Amino acid sequence: MLRRVAVAGLLACAIGGVVSAQESADALRDEIQRRNSTLVQQGFNLTNSVVLGGGSSKVAHLELLVPPSGGTHELSFWAHALSGEVEFRVTTADQRLLASWAGQSGETDVTLVLPVGRNRVEIDGSRAGPVFGLLGVKGPVLRTCHLDPARVSMHSARESAGFYWPYILYMPQKVRAPFLLVAPNNTGFVTSDPELLAADGACTTERTAPLADHLGIPMLVPLFPRPSVPGDEESLYLHALTRASLLTQIPEYSRVDLQFIAMLEDAASALAGQGTNVSRRILITGFSASGSFASRFAMLHPDRVLAVAAGSPGGWPIVPVAKDGGSTLPYPVGIDDLKSLAGTTPALSSLRRVAWFFFLGDRDTNDSVPYRDSFSKADESLISQRFGSSPVTRWKEAERLYRGKGLDARFKLYPGVGHEISREMQDDINAFFVGATRTGKQP
Repeated sequence: MLRRVAVAGLLACAIGGVVSAQESADALRDEIQRRNSTLVQQGFNLTNSVVLGGGSSKVAHLELLVPPSGGTHELSFWAHALSGEVEFRVTTADQRLLASWAGQSGETDVTLVLPVGRNRVEIDGSRAGPVFGLLGVKGPVLRTCHLDPARVSMHSARESAGFYWPYILYMPQKVRAPFLLVAPNNTGFVTSDPELLAADGACTTERTAPLADHLGIPMLVPLFPRPSVPGDEESLYLHALTRASLLTQIPEYSRVDLQFIAMLEDAASALAGQGTNVSRRILITGFSASGSFASRFAMLHPDRVLAVAAGSPGGWPIVPVAKDGGSTLPYPVGIDDLKSLAGTTPALSSLRRVAWFFFLGDRDTNDSVPYRDSFSKADESLISQRFGSSPVTRWKEAERLYRGKGLDARFKLYPGVGHEISREMQDDINAFFVGATRTGKQP
């Protein structure tokens, strides 16, 4: 059932009275940002903003990919046209109408079952002045992202080289530094479907490409799956480099950290063949489960990492200690049993050579600690009793443990930000990696 709500006096409320066209546009962009944060806090896992007119296209098309276990979805659409009327339509691949809305200013919410496969969203501003809009979707879904084939190459799995899954390699507009940026993938739901993994990887590449271009370095995006497993864990959460991912004996899922290193070697060889040499020490960035992967990989293999930026890493970032106040900290809480799990314990001297940046919004309540595919029940009790009951309350405790070991680690909490990467966060990530590439030494 659709709900239509008029948005009256938005510009007057936002900036008070008669304003210029540029001021109106700025106010509406701020409104998109505010609404986006609200949707994220409400659990919407996909958001997409649109700006139509004013020199850009007047019609936007989005394609939504729904996995077989899609279930029910919630859609929220808001738009404001400076004049005229904007139309919003959701259809199946064969053009069957699922939902629609039209108006100059307002929002609509709808709960429905999106059919498995491809669905289409059209936002038509051809009969309107400049249009500012935001779409949010809650439920298992991905959008399709389109990459420049001249700058992106798909590299197939090579079991003989040590990796069972493909990866994407992105080339910046101009290579200016001898490093490789890595952005781990994270679908947000259980799947091993190659099409869905490729779609997620393409969007990860699209989101992170501006950083690669800013740094002037190539980027790798692995396409690891998140397979379903029986029992309480429900999924083998390879995207978060969990304890189970180090223990599984299934060849194609086993030790994805080592498969990842094999990908790095393969990519370095491919780049060298094109005349681009990169350091064996990478820059790695991730958010949420990908942030867990990034920080845990850096803890497992610090000799392969120059700098890591990990945002909202699963409610608790792995810490570089085996014990704290008499409590043993097993992986992925800490590093107590890494010798038995991974065959080695990271040297403190190697960990101190890595630059660490952890970032979190102070309204971020996304917490993986209570979920069995991420942490055990014993881990949950240990973290909650010793370090706090929420990601924010645990933040200073994690910082204390990193600082106590003398690591080059920065922990930053961002006021008013939920489970998202804000503009300020992205600016800080950019500056962090620029500094790392300037001061980083070749191995």
